[in-house]
Amino acid sequence: MTVTVAAFHQDNSELPSGFRPMQDGVYRRVDSRESGKTWERLCSPLRVLALSRDRSGRGWGRLVEVIDPDGKAHRWSIPAQMFAGDGAELRAALLDLGLDLAPGPEARRALSALLQRWQPSPRFLTTDRLGWADETCTAFVLGDGRAIGSQDVVFQAETTSTVAAEMKATGTLHDWREEIGVACVGNPLMLMAASLAFSGPLLEMLGLEGGGLHLRGASSRGKSSVLKVAVSVWGSPRFLQSWRVTANGLEGISAACNAKVLALDELGEVSGRDAGQAAYMLANGTGKARAGRSGAARPSLRWRVSVLSSGEITLADKIAEAGGRAAAGQDIRLLDIVADDRAYGAFDDLHGAKDGAEFSDRLRRATANQYGTAGPEYVARLLEDPVRATDMVRKSIATFHDLARERFRLVGEGQVQRAVARVGLISAAGELATLFDLTGWPPGATVDAGLDILENWLRTRGGNGSAEAREAVTRVRDFLVKNGSARFEDIGENAVQDRQIFDRVGWQDKHHFYIGADAWRDIHKGADPTRAAKHLVEAGYLRRGDGSNLTTKLPAKVEGRPRAYKVSKEIMGAGDE
Repeated sequence: MTVTVAAFHQDNSELPSGFRPMQDGVYRRVDSRESGKTWERLCSPLRVLALSRDRSGRGWGRLVEVIDPDGKAHRWSIPAQMFAGDGAELRAALLDLGLDLAPGPEARRALSALLQRWQPSPRFLTTDRLGWADETCTAFVLGDGRAIGSQDVVFQAETTSTVAAEMKATGTLHDWREEIGVACVGNPLMLMAASLAFSGPLLEMLGLEGGGLHLRGASSRGKSSVLKVAVSVWGSPRFLQSWRVTANGLEGISAACNAKVLALDELGEVSGRDAGQAAYMLANGTGKARAGRSGAARPSLRWRVSVLSSGEITLADKIAEAGGRAAAGQDIRLLDIVADDRAYGAFDDLHGAKDGAEFSDRLRRATANQYGTAGPEYVARLLEDPVRATDMVRKSIATFHDLARERFRLVGEGQVQRAVARVGLISAAGELATLFDLTGWPPGATVDAGLDILENWLRTRGGNGSAEAREAVTRVRDFLVKNGSARFEDIGENAVQDRQIFDRVGWQDKHHFYIGADAWRDIHKGADPTRAAKHLVEAGYLRRGDGSNLTTKLPAKVEGRPRAYKVSKEIMGAGDE
């Protein structure tokens, strides 16, 4: 917590013997033969406010307050294990907070003795998580250690990502609403980006996994400006991160962004392999197990975070660069949204600006001067009546689902339903923030924006059917387009006799391709060949054999009459509509 104080006051009885407070800091008693008992200044204003420990009664520490040279108070919960060594790391951290310590080894030893012997009566609970302190969702910890909700909770961890320091506030909520919130009106991408930032705290409260949106489009079309709008809900422009980060670094960043928004710019800057792993890791919300200072295993980092990404290509295309194939689950965790085909790039309403560039520049200035006020206030309002708030969100998601089902004639396909739920949550978070009078948006604005974004996603993926089914059809069609005439033996009535076939993969007649089992497995390498065949049956392109067989026996003219997958040549036009 950072506050301005006029002076330093401390009850003498709270300090250990041998120390006493003065107006300019803490003094220690020095006994000498020559001068007797004297008092020397040890450090600038410092006090231990409480002892701290976790819910299991372990992880003890000291909650201290340091007054810096500008008169601002900084609080830090010091893990007691930091007293085990020579105290150099502890002193470095206190000096970084603005503590002025007298020089010399005697002063260093006295500081350690002061902190260890100081035993105030108040007790605080510690948490190593930013965002919601635990699953009870009663205390929300901000980047500077302040807790919203339960006031007996403090943040205490060995290390914290530097991104936490950017979760800070500048300006006022009123000015954020007028300069940034109002600018979102009429711009579906901006409305959904800011609403996504508000959805972060709801994930833990509703027991939902993380995920979000990937804004895809050409450079210099406004995507980064949209991300900065989302980031401004919680912190400074430097709260916006890049995809170009190590896996370990991304874990720390994700944990720091727990229950808020993680905005990642420029997907093109990361390898395809790392991008696929990151998408799963972000949504699953758990990092790798690692050893602590003592070598013993420490708890893995955990998070539930709403993700907003940008790039010039899709996540699937990025994974394909490394020779991989995106699983349907990856696409659903990070919905691909075209973000450069609006009226002005990523924007629809420029609010008086002459062009998209001027509007982007206006947003850049606004997000650099007004940030970090809306998110904390949103959480404070949630905690006033969390049961009512979560009930409203659930009802809003259900209503959004009904609207989407009617507008887009949705069927019960699982992946689409999950996407609708994701967009519905984002829309509901925005509506709740509007109800709290934080945004400056008219009621229903994020519902309309959500339907717009969902239509964008459905159009991009080619409809509301299963992505796995479409991909299975596409794989077979692409294989036939590439190999149809050269690697299939003609067995039709007018077959050309003695035509030499190199590396045969099947047979063909006038209306069908017959694909051999080995070739079928190669086509669907990395996927389930049997499931793929069933998808083609459902799509009307694969003709079943006798009984429940997915393969058909070839005509008698084919020696041995092997079984093959009988695919209609109508598949060659699949996707043309």
